[in-house]
Amino acid sequence: MKNLNTDPNMINPLVFNIPCFLLLSGTQIHATIPRRLINNYAEILKEGMIYKIQHFEVVATTRSYRPVTSTNNIIKWTSFTSIVEDNQSTPIAKHKFEFHPIDNLADRANKTDYLIDIVGVLTIIESKKKTMTSKGETTLRHIYVEDERKQPVRVTLWGDKADLIDETTVADNAEQMVVVITSGKVVDYKGESQLQSTYAMKVYVNLNIPETRKFNEREDTLVEKPKFEASLFTTFEAFFE
Repeated sequence: MKNLNTDPNMINPLVFNIPCFLLLSGTQIHATIPRRLINNYAEILKEGMIYKIQHFEVVATTRSYRPVTSTNNIIKWTSFTSIVEDNQSTPIAKHKFEFHPIDNLADRANKTDYLIDIVGVLTIIESKKKTMTSKGETTLRHIYVEDERKQPVRVTLWGDKADLIDETTVADNAEQMVVVITSGKVVDYKGESQLQSTYAMKVYVNLNIPETRKFNEREDTLVEKPKFEASLFTTFEAFFE
């Protein structure tokens, strides 16, 4: 199960988007819980746990910025839905991602149907800065990630997401940092495809999965720990990102 805190500007204010459930079949499905029921489950639902869920609805959705691509159907919680932790069932992988190739981000530019995940080596971390946008003052940080062919992409972390990667993260990792970045949206800026954070974005560092291990196993992809650089963006640039 992957917890999501979805941008409230993207969804019905009466519905709170929460987990992606990884089913025993290996597929994922997105679930929603009405806000009025959130407090009933806030202490129960935890990422990585296995649950049995009963008495829910399955409904079609055309919602934008979906966290998974596998289906247009979602689980909808009702007042009668029950969920209990299950430690007896067949083990299910804790994480499941749908990685999009970094060198092919252009085909997702400015599309709103679903969010994407990427994996790569973190190479540059720019300093966090304050800037003015059309919605007021906020903070941002740019980081740069490379795939196994050293194709880079710039990732813009807005607001609280700017703290997902910082000096402490680097200090805590003695080796190169292979990052998994989830639930990002692709934008086209000055002809370049870039990834931007959403309220649902999460960052995992050196996660023990095959897609990250391959970077450490191939000598030609090994790089030094990421470099820190002063932020290079301008206020004008940040306003339109």
